[in-house]
Amino acid sequence: MQTKETAVAARPKLWSFVFVRIGIITSLSGVCTQMFMSAFPQYLQQNGFSATQMGLVASGYTVSAMIMRVFAGNLIDKRGRRNMCLLGLLLFGAPICGFYFSSAAALLVILRLSQGFGSSLFGIATGTMAPDVLPKERMGEGIGYYGLFNSLATAIGPAVGVALLIGGRSDVFFIFGFIMILAAAAVTLSVNYEKKQVKISEKKDETAAIGSSPEEQQAEAEALEDEKRCFVWKFFDKKAIPASIVAMLVTCSTTTITNFVSPYGISEGITAIGSFFTVQAVFMIFARVSSTKIAARIGVFRTVLLGLALDVVAMTLLAIMRENTAMFLAAAIRGLGGGFYFPLLNTLAVQNAAKSRRGKATSTYYASYDIGAGIGAAFWGFISDHFGGYRTVYAGAALFYIVTISSAYVCLGRNKQNSQIG
Repeated sequence: MQTKETAVAARPKLWSFVFVRIGIITSLSGVCTQMFMSAFPQYLQQNGFSATQMGLVASGYTVSAMIMRVFAGNLIDKRGRRNMCLLGLLLFGAPICGFYFSSAAALLVILRLSQGFGSSLFGIATGTMAPDVLPKERMGEGIGYYGLFNSLATAIGPAVGVALLIGGRSDVFFIFGFIMILAAAAVTLSVNYEKKQVKISEKKDETAAIGSSPEEQQAEAEALEDEKRCFVWKFFDKKAIPASIVAMLVTCSTTTITNFVSPYGISEGITAIGSFFTVQAVFMIFARVSSTKIAARIGVFRTVLLGLALDVVAMTLLAIMRENTAMFLAAAIRGLGGGFYFPLLNTLAVQNAAKSRRGKATSTYYASYDIGAGIGAAFWGFISDHFGGYRTVYAGAALFYIVTISSAYVCLGRNKQNSQIG
């Protein structure tokens, strides 16, 4: 008879050294990415950009990232995770030198386009590395923990970035970001699990390091059939579509926080607005750790629905906030909401894909964020300039969740296969 102790001992190892290093890469690169995503609008505002212009710059960044999504998955699956991660870090890090030496509007747009390509490439690469080294039996749990590295970056990057720009230290802002990218590249060079997998597969005379289980064979066969039917599936993965649709719609609303909460708070005289992202990240960490456990009890769809409902409350609070207390409460509730659904949507997007196509599945999932962020940034920037300012933006973002929740029911709530995690 199997005891509780032997059952725990038989569970596959989760926190391997390579998994930790992948998480470190994610945190270091994420700190820089989050600095630019959250604080760069403040830099643009300091240089005379309007809300509409800030929205267009953000849209340009996300459009370039979205374009890269089309090719990134295929490149990562064929050229290797580490190589493409290094290329992405180069494309994101090099423009920082341009920001440091010039604030010309045209140059800023071009450099942000390059960063969009880079962030997309290294984001998908690291997002593919994590499932690669996680045991399939614990993938849902592992991706939840992997998200903690992103949450750590979210806690540090925006707070540091906003503090430096408000303090007039844009030079330090760019130097610090460049150092983070260099450090991420250094750790990436040490990740060589792909070579080890190739050696193991050659030794065992396997065609690839993906295993030969019936599930894998079926996933491969279905993927090949999809590619024959439509060329789009050469770049994306069909099984990731349901979760990706929900992610795209929710990002249409949450991009208002990424792009506008800092200038909004400053314009309202909210002195602690720089702490918004730190508070959000702290509560998101708590929610990420517990999301898979809650999903095991009440179901994936209900857990996602809970997170979306919390987002609605957070957006409503942002629409009416006038002091630090309301801001902190909105940040905490928003952190809980995102922490509940982010890891579950991520897991649903990649868990059914064949290992050789995880890059495409991750690319599909991340592309949905780019589409949502690109549309949302431009649309809400226009709303802010022409229909009542930032308060109208957050009220509208809260109402848009009617569409998001309805779509989540269609994509997840009615599909049992997409409502279960490993």
